[in-house]
Amino acid sequence: MKPIKNILLFNLLLMVSYTCFAQKQTFDAVNYTIPSGWDKTEMANGIQLSTKNDGKGNYAAAIILRSAASTAPANENFTDSWEKLVKGTVSVSGEPTMQAPATEKGWNVISGQAGYTDGANKGWVTLITATGNGKMTNMVIMTNTDKYQNQILDFIKSLDLNERATEKPVTENTASSTNYITDSGSKNVYSITVPPTWSLNESGNSLTLEKNTTTGKRIIELMNMVSSSGSLENDMEHIFFEVFDGWSLYNSSNNQLFEKGDHEKGVTCQGLPYYMLSNSITKPGGDVIKATLLLIQVGTNVAIINTADQILGSESEQALNFLLFTLKINGVADKNVDYKKQLTGTWASSSGSYGNSLITATSYTAEGKYYVLTQSSYTVGYDYYNDLIKSKQFKGEGVFAFKGNVLERKTSSGSSSNYFIRFYSRKYGNNAWGDVMGLYQYDYDKNKIETLLPFQKL
Repeated sequence: MKPIKNILLFNLLLMVSYTCFAQKQTFDAVNYTIPSGWDKTEMANGIQLSTKNDGKGNYAAAIILRSAASTAPANENFTDSWEKLVKGTVSVSGEPTMQAPATEKGWNVISGQAGYTDGANKGWVTLITATGNGKMTNMVIMTNTDKYQNQILDFIKSLDLNERATEKPVTENTASSTNYITDSGSKNVYSITVPPTWSLNESGNSLTLEKNTTTGKRIIELMNMVSSSGSLENDMEHIFFEVFDGWSLYNSSNNQLFEKGDHEKGVTCQGLPYYMLSNSITKPGGDVIKATLLLIQVGTNVAIINTADQILGSESEQALNFLLFTLKINGVADKNVDYKKQLTGTWASSSGSYGNSLITATSYTAEGKYYVLTQSSYTVGYDYYNDLIKSKQFKGEGVFAFKGNVLERKTSSGSSSNYFIRFYSRKYGNNAWGDVMGLYQYDYDKNKIETLLPFQKL
């Protein structure tokens, strides 16, 4: 790691005058040349360029973030970006070593570098922040080896800004709860149980879940936390199209984000409130996709998770449902959730048995007993099932208890089954909210992901 520090710092600002003869690509306000042999991954609010796995744990990655509105001066933008993009992702050794500010096409360019540790990994992280046109754009470069130093230097030299900054700034949306949205995931934020058939990608400073399907790769992006307005609905309104920038609602205007969407609200396994919204989005002449944004309230901040897929009931939806049973935010104490009180009553699904659902209708009592009942073929209330219990016309019985958000059921014969459990509400568009309950086998099949079937309380 010794040679790369000084060379990188010496060459950082060559980006303002160097012209690379290799074929350049463009993302947002930045022109760049991808190093030979590196992979390119498109994310909702940026791109990541990274080396392939060399089998020895060595890596290098460069992330170019989509520009965001900002009226702050260049030095404040760099400081804020360093806090969120760098210190929010890895442990740095100290304050960044700064380069003298530079100017390109009216943009103010500030850069700095510091050593970092990420578990057993040690390396160098570089942040380049350009401010102009009433906005800013950021580039983050990370490596834990000097193996790729020549490729990194060539990449830095290839960078240039493709817009000329004007003196008149763009007015910032003061109603927004955040100045901008970062797209680099933080491994320090989330504790993840990887959904069955998916894989976790921790390349560089991004954090994604990925799955290859017959119709292409699906990606769930776990983003850094940002400041919250205190209302998940307000945050959703402002954040949705900051994450899915450049897209628009399909067959409707953007002010119908909520009217045409699929909504879900509930609490995570830690008891943190969440709000998930899916809607159909498109680009001119492009395909229609289903975009989903999941927001989790974490004190005065909000955690952001996003994904896009072709249809509902898809692999991405299945994975998000699984995550909501298991996902935790690091450093946050679990809140007490009274699962027993919420479960007490009779629950049934419309199809009786499917995937991880329980057979027929089931009644749970405040005393910790449950009864598996014969499900009626017509709409009935709780009294019908209560009468079945009183007359002992049930198919089975047992006792239940909770360990966190895991429901343990024991039959009278002593056999037991365990299920992850959560209670949440769903609605489509302007329809009324409906309260439901979901179960997922605790001892789940690692080679198969299940569709979540909601149970309704009678």
